[in-house]
This record gives sequence, structure tokens and C-alpha cells, in this order.
Amino acid sequence: MSDPATAPRDAAVALSPILAAGSNRRWIIVATVVLIFMSGVEGTVVATAMPTIIAQLGGFDFFSWVFSAYFLAQGVTIPIYGRLADLFGRKRVLFFGLTLFLIGTILCGFATNMLALVIFRVIQGVGAGAVQPINQTLIGDIYPPAQRAKMAGFFSGIWGIAAIVGPVLGAFVIAQLQWYWVFWISVPAALLGFAILTFALHERIERRNHSIDYLGALLMAVGIGFLLYAFIQARQLGLVNFAIMIGVSVAILAIFLRHEARVAEPILPLALWRNSVIVSTNLGSFGVGAVVMASTSFLPAYIQGVMGYSPIVAGYALAICSVTWIGGSAMGGYVMLRTSYRHATAIGGLFLVAGTLMLIALDPARGPWWAACGTSLVGIGMGLSQNTYTVAAQSVVDWQQRGTATSLVSFSRMLGQTIGTAIYGGVVNFTLAGLLGGDAVSRIMDPSLRTSLSPAEFGPVTDGIADAVRNVYFVSALLVLLILAAGFMLPKDLSPTRGRHNKVSS
Repeated sequence: MSDPATAPRDAAVALSPILAAGSNRRWIIVATVVLIFMSGVEGTVVATAMPTIIAQLGGFDFFSWVFSAYFLAQGVTIPIYGRLADLFGRKRVLFFGLTLFLIGTILCGFATNMLALVIFRVIQGVGAGAVQPINQTLIGDIYPPAQRAKMAGFFSGIWGIAAIVGPVLGAFVIAQLQWYWVFWISVPAALLGFAILTFALHERIERRNHSIDYLGALLMAVGIGFLLYAFIQARQLGLVNFAIMIGVSVAILAIFLRHEARVAEPILPLALWRNSVIVSTNLGSFGVGAVVMASTSFLPAYIQGVMGYSPIVAGYALAICSVTWIGGSAMGGYVMLRTSYRHATAIGGLFLVAGTLMLIALDPARGPWWAACGTSLVGIGMGLSQNTYTVAAQSVVDWQQRGTATSLVSFSRMLGQTIGTAIYGGVVNFTLAGLLGGDAVSRIMDPSLRTSLSPAEFGPVTDGIADAVRNVYFVSALLVLLILAAGFMLPKDLSPTRGRHNKVSS
């Protein structure tokens, strides 16, 4: 009887068109590391720089849109790229996405106002939709389940290192250079990854005609777009219009699901959702995406706007979280291999609960170290949870569905980030309703302008920001419960080396 830890390896090698075509696995890993590092830096460096960008460009009411537009575009395109990668191969689809990402990233640096920045972030997000899921799919293509668990921790560690570098680099760029360099520093890494994969990645793909579900992609984008807009603009829309927007979104998404059930090659294959592992991993990934945005996007605003510390201090607070993320990732691989996917997500959920409770209890008197400790616990929980869901989803599909399954997990995480940020933005807008008419919020984010506020302005603004961020973390706590529930939905006996995998074939 074959060893279950090694038996899948031969199957993976035999079925992978990438390995069969003589690709250089070592250089593929190098390119993947470069692109993961680029993605990690891009996310954290922008979050840290946002207070300064707002201070220079104005438009605080577009704060959430800078993140939401990016993640909406990324989230909507992820399942499209995943499906295309299964149909046409990983290389061509990844290269198309990288090209769009480079164009959008360069344009972001030329933005003259917040509206232009949001538009360019959409282009950047459309390109970024290909990078993360196809990178993760490549890892699944060249490693069997047991090795995927180990490599998942390694690659998450790379992401964590990038997240450490990002805030510090962002603070340095803001202090020494112009803000637009926070975008342009990603360009060399994208070009390097592009160059390496040009020579290292080869595929042996069977060419045949396919029917691309363009209508399904459009319906999904419009439905999610209405949902996002409703949450971000909830205060301006009012209760009646908000309810109408939600209703329109639900109706469009219902039409989308009906359409997907009828087309021959759907952009979001509904057959996969009959597998309980796919359902649980996507629910958990949605929660992970939403919770991580609460920790990374709004904490700098609290540290700078309420506590009065510099962007460097805010950057260090986020960097500590990234260090613990690396530790949590290594722990996740260890737990997955020796117990199960369920145990890894359960332990991660407990850390998320503890960290979120500390963030709810933020207070200026406790200082930035309290905030750093809270995000550190969140980082451990994320490290334990995030890659576990990806490895679990890849374990229940064949090669022909791996790109789609991987992209669904990434899509759910991006959707969580998008909707989570939209909800948080709505919470912030409601809380700061009386302060958004002037420039006091923008001025308080800039240390050089902070002292220009009068006592009558200073107190209400800092109190309002503190209340807004605290409310964000209350919402985040509810989403942590979703992560815990999703983890317990996973089969007890399912792990990278044992258990029933219930594979779904194309």
C-alpha cells in the first residue's frame, strides 16, 4: 500500500502540464517569491501612506474607495483569471494581468486628486486579480498536498516579510520622497517576475475551443458594484435609497446565479459549491479578508489621528503584526501536517478573537504598544488561517479545476476585503457625519498641520475618529465568528496527508 503522503506526488507530476513541459521549478519559485513580495509591499505601503495622501490631495470621503475600488476590481477579475488559467494555461493569463497591473501602478503615481487615484486603482486592481491566484495555483501545480502545506507557510512568510518592509518603506518614502513613489516602487519587482517566468515557465496545454462567460462576469461585477456603492454611500443615500440599492444588487446577483447554472462553461462553476470543503474554505476566506482590512487600513488613522504619533510609529505597529503573521504561517503548516485543516483554523480563530478584543479596547492612554499587541495576535491568527483554506480547497479538486478552486478562495478573500472595507467605510462615515464637511479630519492626519487646529476642533475630531475606529473593530469581531464557524465546518479527518479528499473533477 502506498504512503498517502507520497502517493499524490506522482499524480501531481503526471497531471501537471507545467512539469510535463520541462519548466524550471526552482526559477518558477523565485519568480513567485518576487511577485508575492511585490503584492505584500504594495498593500501595506499604500495603507501606511494614505493619511499623507489625503492631507495632500484632500477628499477624505474617498478614503474607503481607494481600497474598495482596488479590491472590487481585483475580486471581480480573480474568478475570471482562474477559469481562463484552467482553459488556456497559467502563463499567458498571468502575463496579461501583470501588464495591466504595471499600467495602473504607474498611472496611480500621476494622480492629481483622489477621484483620479481611485480610477487608476481600478486599473491596477484588474491586473492584480491575476497575480495572487495564479501564483498560488502554480504552487499547487508543482507540489503535492503534503509539500503544499510546508510551502504555504514559506510563501506566507515571504508575504509577512514584505508586509514588514512595506509600512517602514512607506514611512521612509513619505518622509524623504513624494507620495507617488509608494506606488512606483512595485514596478521593478513586477518587471523582474515577468522576465524570469518568460524563460522558466513552460506549459503543455491541449488547445481546443472554449466559450468564455462574458455575460456572467459582467453580471457579477455590476451586482457586487451596486452592493459596494450602497455600503460606502449609505449616509448620503438614506435608508430608502440604501435599501433599493441592496435590492438591485441582490436581484442582479440572483440573475447571475441563474445564468451560471445554464451556460456550458460558467465563469463561476456552481458544481464546485456542492463540496462542503469548498463552501467552508470560501466562507472562512471571506471572513479573513474582511478582518485583515480592519486591522491594516484603519489602525494608522487611529495612531496618527487620535494618538498623535508619526507615520513611522504607525508603520512599526503594522510591521509587528507582520512578524507574528510569519510565525503563525509556520505554525499553520506544522498543525496542518500533524493534525488537520480544522485544527489549524480553530487555533487561528482563537488568536483572532483575542487580537480583535484588544483592538476594540484601544485607548490613547495605552499607547501604540497596545495597538501593536492587538494586531500581533491578529497576525498569528491570519497566518494560521489564510493558507490553510487555500491548501484545503486545492486538495479536493483535480488539476483541471485547480485554478478555478484556488481563484474562488482568493475571490472570497478579496470580496471580504471589498465588502468589509465598504462596511467599515459606512461605519466611519456615519460616525464622522458632522466632521466630513470641512478639512479638520485631513489636517489632523498631518503632524505639521495638527497644531493648527483650535481646541474647539481638536477634541471633537479626535473623539470622532476614535469612536469610528472602535466601531469598525466591533464589526470585525462579528466577522471573526464567521471564520470560527467556517473552520469547524471542515471534516475532522481532512489533512494534507490523510483523510477523504472528495475530489471534484471537471
